[in-house]
Amino acid sequence: MKKYVLILVSALLVVAACKKEEENPPEETQTNDSNSPIANAIIESSFDDMTNMTDQAITGTMVYYKSPKVKVVPPDAYEAGMYTREPCNVVISIDTTSSPKSITIDWGAANCDCNDGKQRRGKIVTTFTGKYRDVGTVITHTPVDYYVDDNKIEGSKSVTNEGLNSNMQPYFTISVDGTATLANGDVYSYTSNRVRTWTAGVATLGDFLDDEYEITGSATATSTTGEGYEAVITNALLVKVGCAFVTKGTLEFTPVGKLKRIIDYGDGTCDKVFTVTINGITFVMNG
Repeated sequence: MKKYVLILVSALLVVAACKKEEENPPEETQTNDSNSPIANAIIESSFDDMTNMTDQAITGTMVYYKSPKVKVVPPDAYEAGMYTREPCNVVISIDTTSSPKSITIDWGAANCDCNDGKQRRGKIVTTFTGKYRDVGTVITHTPVDYYVDDNKIEGSKSVTNEGLNSNMQPYFTISVDGTATLANGDVYSYTSNRVRTWTAGVATLGDFLDDEYEITGSATATSTTGEGYEAVITNALLVKVGCAFVTKGTLEFTPVGKLKRIIDYGDGTCDKVFTVTINGITFVMNG
């Protein structure tokens, strides 16, 4: 599978997590106390990471997501009693004989500190019908008793290689149907449908850092507390694998019962700066 980093609207939805726009903003521009942006960031990043994890795991390494040790074993080796798990080992099991083929990443039943600063426990099971670049390949990620920082993530994410668009660029459809039970007990049901177009770096197989993608689509969520949101990408988000931030594009984010936030990522420069417009008033944010 091709390595890539998919940074979606989780990085951008720091509106609630960043500093307030003003100490006492006018009532018509207040973001109120909606937890939706924070919940969305948790859900988005948890599902986004699954693809990156699998890209690393298939090589037998877990650079960003591992605990102290990584062990690659045959399928079902632990269940068969062939190996004994050490505390916080990340166990990678690759099955290339089944159809579809599969990769299982297992952090174990207890929280483990990972290199990206998060704690994880449980498993991610990924199935794939072919190679990432092959037209028609479907890659499906399924969390099993999986927790990130004590937030339980359930559901599935599928990535389908749709071939070339009219500009002769590879593109992929991505759908997520998931549930997140947050550490505070709130439960969010989440769905998203997006298209990822591979706009640069296609020809350089050995260098994934020059890859660039444009992301379009939308996401919605509802919660047991009555909160929820809709997120719609109105101008394609530009994601550069060599940059940790969304660099271009606009997104409309609307929490239930709250004012719409229009988020603009700028001109393609790799920086943390973006703007948020609420009710016609624009604030410059520096993530």
